Amino acid sequence: MKLAALYVYPVKSARGVAVEERDVTATGLSGDRAFMVVDEHGAFITQREHPELARLSAHFLGDALVIEGDDRRPLVIEPDLDGPRVEVVVWNDRVEAVDCGGLAAGLLTNLTGRLARLVRLTGRRAVDQKYAAPDDIVSFADGFPILVATTASMAAIGERTARGNDARRYRPNLVIEHDVPFAEDAWTELEIGTVRLALVKPCSRCSMLDVDPDDGKRDPGVLAAVARLRTDADQHRVYFGVNAIPRALGRVAVGDDVRAR
Repeated sequence: MKLAALYVYPVKSARGVAVEERDVTATGLSGDRAFMVVDEHGAFITQREHPELARLSAHFLGDALVIEGDDRRPLVIEPDLDGPRVEVVVWNDRVEAVDCGGLAAGLLTNLTGRLARLVRLTGRRAVDQKYAAPDDIVSFADGFPILVATTASMAAIGERTARGNDARRYRPNLVIEHDVPFAEDAWTELEIGTVRLALVKPCSRCSMLDVDPDDGKRDPGVLAAVARLRTDADQHRVYFGVNAIPRALGRVAVGDDVRAR
């Protein structure tokens, strides 16, 4: 198997960035979900409620973050960790972050149509202890440091709706080239060079699968297609991809050999 693609999401729920190589850190790919959009109460905002966040472009320029809204005017967020400290909420976790200032807040408020601010993670956030070791940590990702998907599994959904072939819909970090759909269900570990990942649970999916990654509009069909194949009869949840936790760190690149156990 080969590593077919790598994606980083500097801002949670914003547009992803395809990269050729990346360091794997304790919290996942370096820079992944290091920033998050929050409301006036510090609660996280995602494409589930605001699909227009898919139009928010975000990438790193050195240590600085560059974001662009609908006007395509870049705003540079310097790596300043001395700004106002705030407590923010992502799912059931409360964690410390730094507010990124009024210009970023204005851009996000204009994009979403509600009061919104950008924050950068500074505190420590633990992974769900049902699946992790006590010292496992995660960024602003929903729950786990890395999401793994395979080309065969996306192709299986693509047979039911053409939009299912678009990797961006699933927001993975690692896309593995493979020819057997959903073989990843049986994997417990991946090795990519010096990197070792524990595959700890399938990833439950939501309406974000139905957000067009280009225009940020709802475009139903993909979630229903996944649900027809991947609904758990007991929990009534829809699954696609596998959540992973780094066990040995290093650097990965597109084209690297991948071994699964």
